[in-house]
Amino acid sequence: MTNRAWRALETYGADPRIAAEAFHAYKYDLVYSTRSDEAQVFAEILAIDPGNDADLRQAHDILRRWDRRTDVANRGAALAILTIEPVIRARLEGKAPRRPIEALRDAMRTLKTHFGRLDPEWGQVNRLRRGTLNLAIDGGPDIFRGVYGERQPDGTLTAMAGDTFVMFVTWDKAGQLTSESIHQFGSATLDRHSPHYADQAPLFVAMKTKPVLFTQAQLAGHVEADYRPGDREKAASGAARP
Repeated sequence: MTNRAWRALETYGADPRIAAEAFHAYKYDLVYSTRSDEAQVFAEILAIDPGNDADLRQAHDILRRWDRRTDVANRGAALAILTIEPVIRARLEGKAPRRPIEALRDAMRTLKTHFGRLDPEWGQVNRLRRGTLNLAIDGGPDIFRGVYGERQPDGTLTAMAGDTFVMFVTWDKAGQLTSESIHQFGSATLDRHSPHYADQAPLFVAMKTKPVLFTQAQLAGHVEADYRPGDREKAASGAARP
């Protein structure tokens, strides 16, 4: 059972009648379950005796106050996740097990070196990067708001897996269909020069969506270009439009 599986049972799995607003909230859930593997590793870390080590005692104080949430303003998530994630990953990949105390000391060194403190805001560490954008992002490994980060030389994480395209679809009692969606980057996934290479990223990190436009009337005022396939290539080469 992953954390996502436990949270599925604890959120919409425990809700017999889900309104649209509640469904959105469940999708963007930011919590580690008390029954998750992450919580078990967390308990192992808290069981470590810090002795006379002042830094270790401070780390324990930070972790005891952590509410198991992964919002960008959270001041316990960075230390907790940088400690827990390597332990869980080693287990999943069948590698030599990481001792929680070793993972904790590695996380402490990273945070002290690059942020000057053991409790930076999670958003200072957890980043979505795309083109010139460098944005704080909520979520984390094995969270419904899934964000798996690749470690960077500056101590931050760059989101490289997890949530991507998200779409919500609703039918009302009259059968009217509405939809909203968001992409982690934009519709131009390969063209760095396109204005749509990263234009959806700010909405994505804010856990917001945009309407999906179905009809000509809905599209009015939103059309950037109107052309037949191949016409742009002909225009660029000087060929006459048919």
